[in-house]
Amino acid sequence: MLIGVSALMISIGTWAAESAPEGDSQAQGACELTDRKREMLSRINEARSQARQCGNQRFAAVEPLAWNCTLEAAAEAHSQDMAENDYFSHTGPEGVGIQQRVSNRGYVWRAVGENIAAGQASIAAVVSGWLESPGHCSNIMNEAFTEMGMAKADDPGSMYSPYWTQVLAQPR
Repeated sequence: MLIGVSALMISIGTWAAESAPEGDSQAQGACELTDRKREMLSRINEARSQARQCGNQRFAAVEPLAWNCTLEAAAEAHSQDMAENDYFSHTGPEGVGIQQRVSNRGYVWRAVGENIAAGQASIAAVVSGWLESPGHCSNIMNEAFTEMGMAKADDPGSMYSPYWTQVLAQPR
């Protein structure tokens, strides 16, 4: 859906599984938090630290998220795919969605969600747009999520570059 600015697109998705795949959830690994990653995490955790209204749903403040390298890799791959193939969707051209993308990376999840955006020039603009959208805001404030990864990909030839993906999850 188009929100406010002509090049601003945002979409959401959230899934929970009672019977998510079994296995080792230690695929998160350790990775260096760059200044950009710290800003992404900080802005999201700042939002989670305050009670807020997301549409007609009220959320209490929730615990901060931890950065997860596997979720970041899934986010990066999806952002790059959208930019390179000039589309905007939770589902890739081959029909692969967030659940399978995250599972394919070896992350064994209990709950998984995704926020995507396109056209925003900064992390602040993306997070602000998500917080103004009830569904995206609900994903950010969802207490079931304990970890996140987020990424941006640019392709000057694509319609809405840059493309942003945030993956939120809770390991099994």
